[in-house]
Amino acid sequence: MGATNQRSHGLGLVWLLAMLGLVLIAVASSLAAAEPQANLLIVGDWGFSPPATQNAAQRKVAQAMAQYVRQSQIAFHGVLVVGDNFRTRLVGPDDPQFQEAFERVYDPKDLAMPFYAVFGAHDYEYGADRAELAYARAHPESRWKLPARWYRLDIPAAAPLVTVLMTDSDREWLGKDAWRAQLRWMEEELGKPRSSLWTICVSHHPLFSDGWHGDSLVLKAAWGPILKKHRVDFQISGHDHVLQHLELPGWTATFLTSGGGGEDTTRPLLGKRGPFIGAMHGFMVMQFTARTARVSLIDDTGNALHLFERDRDGKIRVIGPAPEGKSSAGASH
Repeated sequence: MGATNQRSHGLGLVWLLAMLGLVLIAVASSLAAAEPQANLLIVGDWGFSPPATQNAAQRKVAQAMAQYVRQSQIAFHGVLVVGDNFRTRLVGPDDPQFQEAFERVYDPKDLAMPFYAVFGAHDYEYGADRAELAYARAHPESRWKLPARWYRLDIPAAAPLVTVLMTDSDREWLGKDAWRAQLRWMEEELGKPRSSLWTICVSHHPLFSDGWHGDSLVLKAAWGPILKKHRVDFQISGHDHVLQHLELPGWTATFLTSGGGGEDTTRPLLGKRGPFIGAMHGFMVMQFTARTARVSLIDDTGNALHLFERDRDGKIRVIGPAPEGKSSAGASH
């Protein structure tokens, strides 16, 4: 009887410990699921031009974005649109091309979040910039958000994890006075006390790129000291029609290019500084917590090409697939 009671007691203890383990796992999973997040999509250079039937690449990327959101079931706070939105003239805020290029292309059900845009060189070249601003003012119900040529976002608005400066890198179109005003604004905004943990600067032109256009000496000189001084975490751009992740010696920022929204991707690449570059259509996904930022580069079929994490100290860890020779797993800076 004594031995039997001991065995029963032992089995009961094992069962109790197993149940306790399951409870702890459930609690940990619940806490992880409840961890505050800020989630963003990044797309640029869709470069709409009439007729709408010619923009098959843009529509394919838009469909891949909608499919990703639908299947991932992630709650996204917005889409950052990095310029070259229109390669056509717009007559004003009621131009039907807003419907053809945006409202009907990006599924209003799956992509119901706001699209925060900046201007690219083609928006200015075709004189579309004023109409794009006017459309945002005239249609506050639209997902199209463009309140000014440069502006600040805090995401989520209630308890921000991420501060985003949406900037205008088209110096020649802005003119000297506006360019200097924007530089002062960038310094002021980045210097303000804030509760957010992550900082992003978005522009159309990249400071650094291994794509066709290469590095920008102007932006490196004008914006580089600001990014370094305020330890900006990510600088995101378009202009080159590539998906790109750059980590560069001497720079604390991670440089991303998401210019695969629909325009031509056949231009040759100039380099492979890496960890990743690909001349292809697609978009990016950024997921922020208090501890890490996870970035996914996704092509227009929904395939993940390159995934990495950045921690609060700036250490980079590549965690997902990338073509051989274009990824450096475990890279840090």
